[in-house]
Amino acid sequence: MDDVTNIDNIVSISDLEIEFRLIFIYSTIIALFSLVYSLLTKKGDWGNELHAPEGAEIDDISISDGSNGLYPNGELMLIYGTQTGSAEVFCRQIEMEAQDHGYKPIIMDLGDCAGEDFREYVLAQIDRDTGFDLDKPIKCAFFVSTYGEGEPPDTALPFCELITAKADDSGDRDPNYLAGFEFCVFALGSTEYEHFAACGKLVDQKLGMIGAHRIVPLTLGDDNQDIEGDFEEWKENKFWPALDRDSDALKQGDSTEPSVAKVPFVVDFVDSSVPNVDRRRGFPAETVVNSARPYFESYDCPIKKSKELRKGISNGSTLHIDIDISHHLDLSYETADNLAVLPLNDIEKVQVVANKLGLNLEERFIVEPVPGKEAGFKHMFPTPCTVEEYLSRYCDITSAPRRSELKTLAAFAADEGEKQQLMQIASSVDFYHEAIVESKVGLVDLITSKFPSVDIPFSNFVNICPRLQPRYYTISSSSSVSPNTVSITVSVLDEKMVGGGRFKGVCSNHLANLKRNGSARIFIRPSTFRLPQDTTRPIILIGPGTGIAPMRALLHERAYQKNVLGKEIGKNVLYFGCKKRNVDYLYSNEIEAFKNDGIISDLHLAFSRERKQKVYVQYLLAKNKEEVCDLVLNQGAYIYVCGATAMGQEVRDTLTVVFATYGNMGPAGAREFVGQLQSDRRLVQELWA
Repeated sequence: MDDVTNIDNIVSISDLEIEFRLIFIYSTIIALFSLVYSLLTKKGDWGNELHAPEGAEIDDISISDGSNGLYPNGELMLIYGTQTGSAEVFCRQIEMEAQDHGYKPIIMDLGDCAGEDFREYVLAQIDRDTGFDLDKPIKCAFFVSTYGEGEPPDTALPFCELITAKADDSGDRDPNYLAGFEFCVFALGSTEYEHFAACGKLVDQKLGMIGAHRIVPLTLGDDNQDIEGDFEEWKENKFWPALDRDSDALKQGDSTEPSVAKVPFVVDFVDSSVPNVDRRRGFPAETVVNSARPYFESYDCPIKKSKELRKGISNGSTLHIDIDISHHLDLSYETADNLAVLPLNDIEKVQVVANKLGLNLEERFIVEPVPGKEAGFKHMFPTPCTVEEYLSRYCDITSAPRRSELKTLAAFAADEGEKQQLMQIASSVDFYHEAIVESKVGLVDLITSKFPSVDIPFSNFVNICPRLQPRYYTISSSSSVSPNTVSITVSVLDEKMVGGGRFKGVCSNHLANLKRNGSARIFIRPSTFRLPQDTTRPIILIGPGTGIAPMRALLHERAYQKNVLGKEIGKNVLYFGCKKRNVDYLYSNEIEAFKNDGIISDLHLAFSRERKQKVYVQYLLAKNKEEVCDLVLNQGAYIYVCGATAMGQEVRDTLTVVFATYGNMGPAGAREFVGQLQSDRRLVQELWA
């Protein structure tokens, strides 16, 4: 095993220091390029280089006068594209305020018009609701999230493809497609990810190129900082001032008193005479909220095996879990796809919330449209259901609620002191982060132990409680080797909290508590990890910690290609890192077997806590600069990275420096080359915050 690199046989620490001094110098140069770039893409208004020449600034706006009556300024289309529901939350806040500004809000999910012409669909919504006036501009506010590594949410993908085709030089190009539309975009994202708010940026750019008139510059909301503050600043200082210009609507003064949104549905408790509805077959897709589809379309599958991967769990637990999908003929996967798990809340917390709401877990209820609003009603989750089912599967009761939700809770606080404290927390970013986020306070804590005077009706609770979202795991098995079994690698989150007690991850602990034949509710989503079609191409796998999961899957697939299909395969180079070899070297037996069998050509291991000077996988990449350059530049290698966002960025920076120096590209050329690798899917990253 001479070609296995670990902490004991790599170059001396002094050599590493020299390497990284060089890397620091070149990284500084590259950082200067990044600084200029970041100034153009900073949170807030987007640089003008993405605006179409005909894009208008705020000072050029002339908002048409509306008709008299309750909505003198006419209709306001509030359009969202979201993966988890976050964009819809902000959309609904504008809906609450629209009437005060003289507008009739019309909510639209981009997923609703998939397969239809967007322009005609919007016109139909307005015509159906109030009757369309051709003399008035169509005002649209877009709220768009970004998913994964810069991709649109699933529901927004067809729309993004449509406006891109209309804007670009193709057979479908139409620079006047949205003539008569006025628009603005609030783009949601996180600066923890490289492609921050990429989808919102694309939507803003393309709309301005196909005839729509920009009335507010693109604004970026950063979930890594204070996205609610970004939204409030945009709403109060940009959005409403632009729409209120030249209108007769009087804006209502800001109030320090908490307000309550009108519940847009009816909750009725029912007895056993009301039959249950099959959640997977009884709700047509068009009657379901798009972001809630996993509740209706997921599968219940048994656990085949759950095995601890760590050698001793005093410092944490990491599980290998096999899930049997053979009972569902329409459920299949490809190697290293993503498995989504719909978790269950802890039953003790569920019982506490039910008690607070004055409900029995066995009670059943349905959610129905408000009379007269049947046409636009969509199901948020399957009903009839029991209170236990609802609180267990569909309510996020442990994550930090948004500040806007704290304001709603304040309206239901009987104690004036608690009411004011909730409003104070909701009004201060720093106070909110200290009292809620850093203290890991969830909705269950707020309404029970922290602010016990809060007495919220069940219908209002259903309206404000965030939905419990699926958790995604990159599959660690090969579909060629195990077509009926999906494997995942799960780090179980169970940590001490600053104020005492323990914080447990909802999904990882749900999975940890499932025994053999216990049921997990799942669905499968394609990932970006795909082996090169040319099996002779080398691959470089970089997956520290649980980031080893897709690398394990790809190695099993390459072994299948070689040993079963008889194909020639290229080099398989693995970089793995963890704290200690004898504690968290995950899948160590399999990895060593792959090395002995020749499936892994080169194995580079970084055990960060075994020496005084910590060493990580990106350090080993820098040390092996000649090999990396040869594999990528001369042999056409593909690079796969999985793990934390910080690690992924450092790996990207290291690759950039390696190509800049030892690939003789220089900083600018190296950045461009790495970007091209990503565009060509030769550098693929799946990262998590």
